[in-house]
Amino acid sequence: MHLTLSKLPYCLLLALAACSGGGGSSDLTIGPGPVPEFSCLPNSGPVPLTVQFTDESELTPTAWEWDFDNDGVVDSTEQHPTHTYTTLGSFAVRLIVRNASGSNAVLRQQAITAEAGVALGDPLPGLTEAERASFDRGRELFRKRFTPSEGLGPLYNATSCESCHSEPVLGGGADLYRNFYMGAFYGSTPLTNLPSVVVPAFGGTSTEQAHSLTRGRYTIPDFPGLITTAQRNSIPLFGVGLFEFVSNATILANTDPEDANADGVSGRVNNDGAGMGRFGLKSQSNNIELFTRAPLMNQMGITSNPLRGSAGTVSLEVGMSPQASSSPNSPTFDNDGVPDPEIAPQDIADLIAFTRFLAPPQARAFGAAAQRGNAQFTSIGCATCHIPELPSSRGPVRAYTDLLIHDMGDDLADHMALGRPQITLSGPDHTGREFRTQPLWGVSKSHPYLHDGRAETIDEAIRMHGGEGLGARQRYEALEAQQRADLLTFLEAL
Repeated sequence: MHLTLSKLPYCLLLALAACSGGGGSSDLTIGPGPVPEFSCLPNSGPVPLTVQFTDESELTPTAWEWDFDNDGVVDSTEQHPTHTYTTLGSFAVRLIVRNASGSNAVLRQQAITAEAGVALGDPLPGLTEAERASFDRGRELFRKRFTPSEGLGPLYNATSCESCHSEPVLGGGADLYRNFYMGAFYGSTPLTNLPSVVVPAFGGTSTEQAHSLTRGRYTIPDFPGLITTAQRNSIPLFGVGLFEFVSNATILANTDPEDANADGVSGRVNNDGAGMGRFGLKSQSNNIELFTRAPLMNQMGITSNPLRGSAGTVSLEVGMSPQASSSPNSPTFDNDGVPDPEIAPQDIADLIAFTRFLAPPQARAFGAAAQRGNAQFTSIGCATCHIPELPSSRGPVRAYTDLLIHDMGDDLADHMALGRPQITLSGPDHTGREFRTQPLWGVSKSHPYLHDGRAETIDEAIRMHGGEGLGARQRYEALEAQQRADLLTFLEAL
């Protein structure tokens, strides 16, 4: 029996209205028996797309028949099933519900849209032909193992970019064994005979001086109070090129260097020789060119000339005075017998393109637990620093960072002073206790955690927050076990 709208009871009119929303129009068949209705989350996303279907039918159904693509085949008889879509397209979903009084069906048109996804390590979609070609050449250079005859050394930690950025795929981070050391006089001045604060594991200017697996690593002098040492674990590069499109004004809008709102969080900006920092564990680099040329020299001893120099500065505003210890216009050089620069301008441009155009990690669908965790993430204050979304000239950047540096407390302080931070009345004039808010997109794929990889799990990393992160940490520790599990599920879905 089919009823006209004018003859439907009020409860059925409500059900019909509800069925027409959220993912497409619906056809509702009403006769004796329960009133069918359902929700689905998410209703769109990249494949493979896992959708949680929730039965919301009225009048107590006792049996369910789900057809997730309206092909006439019953795919599930559970009340609240999940289904994974592996092919592209828009899908209609039919639900039939039954009880002793009868059965009814609802068909929701275009309920689910499964889209093409971007795999980790892929380029951003929509690149021009020239940009994609440069990205592909840069990817090969990223894998290239340099030799001494090509300029490797004389001091180095790695022979390729891939050596430190390969987990879980090219462009990612590194396992703990790939950690490298930093050493400096008073936290900022390179040690004697070293070109930077990065301490090399291998090389030397002569056979007698060379470091190797047999001769041993460079020995950091032990002068307590004079020599500062630290370790670093490589950070993933996925999506970081989008930070170049976030303006200075956007970053500055989130600063609170004097903690004017008294919430215990007082993020500030860092600067380098080009402008306001966005890249690196202490936001010590302004743009991808500096972020690329510095490790080429510091980690591999590959010298280069500036490609764009100060013309590549991101969002340099009138009246802003860059502060740093190096200039974007400075060539790098060494004394290894190979003519400088040791890498061609086109190769530098292609390496920059690879990092600039790496797509960000794609978030997984949020199930019920991840939704609850998202709410906990905000309620305990994580989102104060890990801001979910920053506006940019290329659209929203959902990286869960503010790109600011924050004091993370005594236990995490490494006392390495990189860049020149925003001047404050109460804060120090160095970054020895501060780190950039690490982006959380793809965090489940970037093990181990924190600047030196000391945390094995995300839970451990949260429990190690101090300083400006202490309040959020304490609120996290005060959550019920299930609430913490939900929050971790949310983070793992990013």
